[in-house]
Amino acid sequence: MEKEFINGKIGKVIEVNSERVIIEVSNELNNYNVIHKGNLYRIGQVGSFVKIINGLSCLYCVVESFSTFMQSGDNIINKKVINVTLLGFKTVVGEFESGAKITPSIDDSAYIIDEDDVNIIFKSDVKFPIKIGDNYFSSSLPVYINLNEFILKHSLVVGSTGSGKSNTVAYLLNNIVTEYPSSRAVIIDIHGEYMNYLNKNATEFSVYSTTNKFIIPYWMLDFDTLCKLFGFPVNSISNATDLFRDRILQMKKDYVSENYLTDKIRVNDININSPIPFSIKEIWLEFYSRGYGTFTISGEREPKNYAYETDDEGKNLIGNAEKLEKPLFKIYKPGGPFKSNETNFCGIADSILNIMSNDDFSFMFGDNEFINGKKTIEELILSWIENDRQISILNLSGIPYNILDVVIGIISNLLFDVIYYSLKIKKPFEGRPLLICFEEAHKYLNSNTQNSFTQKSVERIMKEGRKFGIGAMIISQRPVEIPNTVISQVSTFIALRLTNSDDQSQVTKFAPNNFSTFLKSLPSLGNGDAFVIGESMKIPMKVKIPLLDSVKYIEFDKKISIWQKARIEKPSYTNTIERWIKK
Repeated sequence: MEKEFINGKIGKVIEVNSERVIIEVSNELNNYNVIHKGNLYRIGQVGSFVKIINGLSCLYCVVESFSTFMQSGDNIINKKVINVTLLGFKTVVGEFESGAKITPSIDDSAYIIDEDDVNIIFKSDVKFPIKIGDNYFSSSLPVYINLNEFILKHSLVVGSTGSGKSNTVAYLLNNIVTEYPSSRAVIIDIHGEYMNYLNKNATEFSVYSTTNKFIIPYWMLDFDTLCKLFGFPVNSISNATDLFRDRILQMKKDYVSENYLTDKIRVNDININSPIPFSIKEIWLEFYSRGYGTFTISGEREPKNYAYETDDEGKNLIGNAEKLEKPLFKIYKPGGPFKSNETNFCGIADSILNIMSNDDFSFMFGDNEFINGKKTIEELILSWIENDRQISILNLSGIPYNILDVVIGIISNLLFDVIYYSLKIKKPFEGRPLLICFEEAHKYLNSNTQNSFTQKSVERIMKEGRKFGIGAMIISQRPVEIPNTVISQVSTFIALRLTNSDDQSQVTKFAPNNFSTFLKSLPSLGNGDAFVIGESMKIPMKVKIPLLDSVKYIEFDKKISIWQKARIEKPSYTNTIERWIKK
């Protein structure tokens, strides 16, 4: 049974240097589980706290390591020593102040910190507080972060699979929407898992939903992205690319001239990348006709001279852009009709048609009021950030992987622009802060990816977002794959268990306050245990994040349990193959 520890003294200071302080543990201690003032303490726990009394000063430190020996030059000395890092001190008015303005002296006594000390260090005087969990060493003490610093200076949540990342994000977001009724957040969810965790506090938009369908109208893509999507030669001189640009720009100008925007936007202010509807179907029909059409007059290959086939009533079979019906042309032969000399349009027309006809691209080219321009871009953005819930989940699990980078980049740019321009016209409520959570960020924010559209968009948010009220939360199990330019802009790190040494080094390299030794215990953290370090915390802290009921009861083993069932004698893969072919 542990012995009652009367005065709480654990040892004395034997070394002070610029990086840390070394405490020699008292020989009177032969058991490191002690009871002090009715509470059980484990001396030397990495991440726990001790205090050093220096005259009238009380210094607070965090334990980095506990060893039974000490090295001095080439010699090994048998001493029980605790390496600690200074956190701050207690002021004359009994408040905690961070920093190492006061350092201990040799032979100063070191003590266990008790509940009174814990309250001095962690008492809830945080501005814009939000609970992130409970103190790991005192579960009765809630831990708060400064929400202003956390949101606007960006955050990074990292941890290996199963460490509790999703629960951490969901727990934090649930607390935010409860305490801050006008808060708003958007989650980029590429696997479609967060609705399970946030349910009542979130609205999910998905390509599979019939009520809240995820839509990105093709006319919101920038011109270069459209060209890449359809296979246009962007960086070379091409009459097809030039015509594509001309047709889009003219259609956008016509749209503005013919609807409610005519009195609000000058035609000369419109450029090729302005988010204004145009008809890709009409462009497809023109390109198909140019490539595959035949002509009645040699040398005058113009639309008026197309050699159409006719129906039973003698009407030209000119096709239908809206229905994606191809025109029918007479077969070319010597003496006419004459073959097109613009066959380079054939491949592009086929590419446009294939993508528009692909069900996987229906979120971009399908029959929808946003896509056909009947509903405005304003209504689309409002559905994302001003619906009846404070959290919007953009479930991208049904988006083709080859365009995921483009889609996430578009979303990021749209959200940035709507906040930016609302502030420009002095709309404070519309321009209130927005948190964008990038789940599984290493999948599309990868340091090895060249010319990533998403990376450029997210870097813009990381570098400029703070000025306009846009915060980013980067969530990843592989921080080593996240570009340095992104991580370098992060001010708060929530590090759960990380087992890969490269990932650990990446976090250690960028984490503030030089707590490299402190973070060496990342591989040994339990589920839901995290180190929270950065500007939103007064001091780095080890936190226990409660497990949400919505996470607790998810059947993570549901898929593998199918192996226990009896086999089907004649399984059918017909639907699988059909889906595969359509893709």
